[in-house]
Amino acid sequence: MIRHRGKTKKAAIIQGGRKGRIKKISHPALQEVRNEVHSQNRTFLKKQRPAVIKSKRGSDEPVFDWNKVNFSKVEPIWKGETAFIIGGGPSLEKFDFKQLKYKKTIAINKAVQFYPEADILYWTDSRVYSWYKKEIDNFKGDKYTIKPFHVPKDVKALRNTGKTGLEYDPTGLRHGNNSGYAAINLAFHLGVKRIILLGFDMGNTGGKSHFHEGYPVKKTQDKTYEMTMAPCFLSLVEPLKRKKVEVINANPNSKLNCFPKLPIGKCLHFS
Repeated sequence: MIRHRGKTKKAAIIQGGRKGRIKKISHPALQEVRNEVHSQNRTFLKKQRPAVIKSKRGSDEPVFDWNKVNFSKVEPIWKGETAFIIGGGPSLEKFDFKQLKYKKTIAINKAVQFYPEADILYWTDSRVYSWYKKEIDNFKGDKYTIKPFHVPKDVKALRNTGKTGLEYDPTGLRHGNNSGYAAINLAFHLGVKRIILLGFDMGNTGGKSHFHEGYPVKKTQDKTYEMTMAPCFLSLVEPLKRKKVEVINANPNSKLNCFPKLPIGKCLHFS
């Protein structure tokens, strides 16, 4: 006999008038159906993203309409080159950004304040533009985001095509729960053969989460890096390897361990 206990719905086996061990009943075919339904639900929910985002009550922000977004296509203008992606980890605290002169560079988020000479600026968090509007407006290079909420026309919008994996369509990016992940996908679209990760520490050092003073939000905790961000990068390793794109982490002490590591001094020899 099988019975369910309240809301837990765990099957209890009654044998010889006595309740036996609670046993989870599973069948491969049933599990396959559940997985398929779950996948379909995720796809359905993704398609149901509201086309129009209403402003919060009392907010002066205008309504945002996805239907009016003109998505861009990333051209492979860096074919065969090495791209340096500037993250925000504490390992860059004393780094001289002038060493990146003449290199292909992508600045992430607030890094634009420290290296406004970067070729490309990328951010995922829609709040970044409101926080650093002046620096972003004055930035001379290309600007990309997957959340083009109330940004100028010179900001290029790309589609958010999911969390993990590598997006091959040059009109979209996978986000990996952090801008650094998406910037790797962006560098791939640009046609590079090698990607150098600067400041991809994936953890706090000496109580600091960034080489700068951080953002106007609560500091990112080590658990967030460990559980939410770092695991996503594993899904990039094989796709990039198949495409013969080399990724090097320029911090030997980084907690992001899925890519080979080299000291930053050696990485600067790449061009």
